[in-house]
Amino acid sequence: MARLMDVRVSPRGVSIALPRPPRPMPCADWLSEALQLPPGYVRRLLRQGAIRVQGQTPSGIEVWDGPVTVWIDEDLRPVEMAPETLPALRVLYEDPSLAVVDKPANLLVHSDGSGAPTLDGCVQRLLNEAGAGRAYHVHRLDRGTTGCVLYAKHGVALRALDAALAAGRIKRTYLAIVSGSRIRPGTISAPIGRDRHVAGRYRVSRTGKTARTHVEVLDEANRGGERWTLVRLRLETGRRHQIRVHLSAMGAPVVGDGLYGGRDHPALEPGQIALHAAALRFWHPYAGLEADVCAPVPRSWSRLAADVGLSLDRRIRE
Repeated sequence: MARLMDVRVSPRGVSIALPRPPRPMPCADWLSEALQLPPGYVRRLLRQGAIRVQGQTPSGIEVWDGPVTVWIDEDLRPVEMAPETLPALRVLYEDPSLAVVDKPANLLVHSDGSGAPTLDGCVQRLLNEAGAGRAYHVHRLDRGTTGCVLYAKHGVALRALDAALAAGRIKRTYLAIVSGSRIRPGTISAPIGRDRHVAGRYRVSRTGKTARTHVEVLDEANRGGERWTLVRLRLETGRRHQIRVHLSAMGAPVVGDGLYGGRDHPALEPGQIALHAAALRFWHPYAGLEADVCAPVPRSWSRLAADVGLSLDRRIRE
């Protein structure tokens, strides 16, 4: 049943107006069900006194049978940030609790300790300007990959989205331009583990973790003695470098992806690979609807596609 909840984020915490439960329920159970939170997380917040109703912390067994507005403590004040040059950022979707942003190429999602600019920093800058919120990325993209990244603006939303991601309820669709062997549409089921011989590289391995990628061919071309393919991919699991490893194992690595045997192309920025997180689809934890967000392919793809004979005039999703 869809439940629309009024969520208000302030520097000191989050106010959420819960609807009437479907039946009288212990408050811990209703908080977990309504906010899509792990029961253990709700119990911990209650023990810490971080959840209050009209200034009082309810007991977990207190029965609720009507609508109620809860307050959840969290420090969401603007974060002091070191002076650095951050790129402009395109916001694809935003509301009080969530944001989806379009990650540019050659930008880390989170810090690697080098002091380089990050997507987290870009989003936090926007939240600082708004006066409240934390930039919690729900998933990551590799540095050279572009497209949709989902952010939670407070910890309660992060926990709900983490649970949705783990349960496979956040659907991620990618586009890639590859070169090499002919791609076979279907599902790639090949476990992935670390490559012991190359630091930071992964490979298909019988002892690796289960990984499944669904592959659809959108267009093919032969140009310059090479086969080029535009593919759409949907992740069922989310292993590190999963798409890159699976396509490379098929003999068709992503263009620009030198780590996995992909060839360079002058249309791409140095460090950019032709892999794009084109769409996200997920059930919004508070709005009572399915959010469906897409990011247009980077401008560089038009030149790349034209040069190798591929058409981008295709739907990026069904």
